[in-house]
Amino acid sequence: MNKFYYLFLAALLLIIFFLLNSIFFGENNYSKRNSLLEESNAHQNTNDSLRKENEILEFEIKNAQDSNDHIENFARENLNLTYPDEEFISFKDEEKDE
Repeated sequence: MNKFYYLFLAALLLIIFFLLNSIFFGENNYSKRNSLLEESNAHQNTNDSLRKENEILEFEIKNAQDSNDHIENFARENLNLTYPDEEFISFKDEEKDE
């Protein structure tokens, strides 16, 4: 009985050693899990910012479909378009060296 007890204890310790080795040094170890969690959080933040941008764009599209004034403002501000009898004036930004 005493021999069987020590053999059983040695087998359990060996199993525990291999399990701990697998957890900390194996293919799917604990540090890889942490890096995957950080990567997942970064992707989640990117998805949130893209979702906000999509909501803004959806609002602009709905506004543009409902209003001609919005289309005219967009053309004037972003595309620099004018009516044929209007004159377009552009200002250059000067950089100050201090």
